[in-house]
Amino acid sequence: MARILIEFFGDESAENTAPLLYGKYDRVIYFSFGGEEPGSRQREVLEELIPRKFGAEVVFLTVQNKTLGAAYRNFSELWREGDEYVFDLTGGSQLFSAAVGIFVSAAEKPGVSVAVLDIAEGTEYVQYPEYAEKSAEYKFGVDELISLCGGRVISKSKTYAEISGKSQLRSEIVRMWDAVKSIPSDWNRFCSMTNYRDGSRVKKKLSRADDKKTVERLIGMLRRRDIIRNDRLYIDERGRTYLEYDLSPRAKTVEMYEKSGTVLELYTCLAAGECGSFSEVCSGVVLDLDGLITKKRGDPVNEIDVMAVYRNRPVLISCKNCKPTKEHLYEILTMAEQYGGKYAIPALVCSEPAFEPVRERASEMGVILIDNVYDTPLKKLKDILVRYFPSDRRANDEI
Repeated sequence: MARILIEFFGDESAENTAPLLYGKYDRVIYFSFGGEEPGSRQREVLEELIPRKFGAEVVFLTVQNKTLGAAYRNFSELWREGDEYVFDLTGGSQLFSAAVGIFVSAAEKPGVSVAVLDIAEGTEYVQYPEYAEKSAEYKFGVDELISLCGGRVISKSKTYAEISGKSQLRSEIVRMWDAVKSIPSDWNRFCSMTNYRDGSRVKKKLSRADDKKTVERLIGMLRRRDIIRNDRLYIDERGRTYLEYDLSPRAKTVEMYEKSGTVLELYTCLAAGECGSFSEVCSGVVLDLDGLITKKRGDPVNEIDVMAVYRNRPVLISCKNCKPTKEHLYEILTMAEQYGGKYAIPALVCSEPAFEPVRERASEMGVILIDNVYDTPLKKLKDILVRYFPSDRRANDEI
């Protein structure tokens, strides 16, 4: 006896694969009408991922005539007594859904059931023969969700698992954020100065007239917090001004000291991981959109500051060490749609408070906006994340 999932192929990857998270199947059959079949790249992803992750065979069937009768005949020819069939009505052509209704009501067929999904809530509802509500048994990871939308993860800077496993790194993130959170403009300028590094020894070239004032405002604070040591300002033989210093031996993530946004990025990653709502959290995720599914030319590469998985939906978070703007909202919304499909959740985390028009636009666009983070302690930031992403036992078990 085989357990078979019947899927009606559509453009949305979550609707094509989410039912596999709710139970074990021996085979997945994807139906589509002639001219609406999955592309070669889409087939390749499904044929690789589903057997590897779920141990199920993948079959693609095409109904050449786009009619109710043709769909119904294909179901009748497919059915074998003794096997179990689950028809998923989420997504795909409505003609297939109508044909399923006729098929299950035409005659009693043991082993046939019909289900729909609420992908946003992470729930499967069995509608026939008896109503039942189910929670997901399996989980997708960041890499898998991106691959289902046609892209791929090239690299990740840090995962929450790495941060949580190293108490020194966690302490360094919090200490560094506390040091620079209230001076985003100075910190942005400090990190943008031409940088030369030899091991822990760092040299920065001061180019603008006001660079020295920026350095003087920062250097004492960084020294007092034991972030830098042995600092000195000097002028070389050509009249150029340099700052030279050693990074503290406690420095575990050099990017935090060289890229201004990395501190906020890791602080957000830490809060997301510790809030207990997500099954995976990682920062500095470099993504490649190969264009084969979206039909877009070129091969763009983007970096997402923080990515998380919430109830098997990708969450893409942009971190900005400044005031949020409408341009920032459009940027993260576009990337969420490109890399995560319509069920992806875009979010923007900014160090400074937002103007009211930006706040209103974020609400209209469906982008989660968390601003004023420079005045938001870690516990409060975790509480804010939980308000947007209520935690549950399933997510906590994974963290």
